[in-house]
Amino acid sequence: MLKRTFLHLPMVGPATERQFWRQGLHTWEDFLAAKAVPGLSRMRLAALQRDLEQSLEHLDQPAYFGSRLPANEQWRLFKQYRPRTAYLDIETTGANWPNLAVTVIGLYDGRNFHQFVLGENLWDFLDIIENFQILVTFNGSQFDLPVLQAFFQGRVFRQTHIDLRFVLARLGYKGGLKKIEPQFGLARPPDLAGLDGYDAVLLWERSRRGNRSARDLLLRYNQEDVINLESLMVQTYQIACRRALVGVKGVSEDEPAARSRPQQAER
Repeated sequence: MLKRTFLHLPMVGPATERQFWRQGLHTWEDFLAAKAVPGLSRMRLAALQRDLEQSLEHLDQPAYFGSRLPANEQWRLFKQYRPRTAYLDIETTGANWPNLAVTVIGLYDGRNFHQFVLGENLWDFLDIIENFQILVTFNGSQFDLPVLQAFFQGRVFRQTHIDLRFVLARLGYKGGLKKIEPQFGLARPPDLAGLDGYDAVLLWERSRRGNRSARDLLLRYNQEDVINLESLMVQTYQIACRRALVGVKGVSEDEPAARSRPQQAER
């Protein structure tokens, strides 16, 4: 989808992009080969072609496109940069600022799952996160990333961010993660079904008092949140592609497939 995208170009919005597609300009290469485009002056065409040449030169840099695409269109980067993508979710003490502390961070790259736990290895997260250039969260722009930045004393996370909460809302799927998951065929184990963020706070408190089963349940709850984000991202990408390209003849998108779940969490 990225190389079908023109929204990162100056003064190109959704209507203009669809007009390009209908004119047979389905990819950047199509546009670069065009000698003339209806509705564009020769000067404007040349300027856009220069911008697309820059796009090809920066194809290895997701941040280049992340900074140019609207926030609600960041999903278009997923397939191109999936190997550099990590799925993220955190748990906290649930206190108010400035006493809110991060207790667990779950991070998954589609193959390996890592967990970072307060009092054990939490600060190792800062090294591991540098291996990724795109982060996928659910409501991370409102919660996870601001909390992490404050907890790690102003650390700036420069990865391009896909917040599924807002992408899904535009597609008509509204509500919290636990409400949306069943609509995408995602079911949690019976002992995790019904647990929410408040339960995670209580489980952390019990684990601090030496309750090992509470600790294990908390870590499994966090893992479920994180692992499910990949399947949700894949299906969201598929739906968003179909919606974007509906009615445009001769254009289809090869859709990424979900991978199998990791066998065991790394902690």
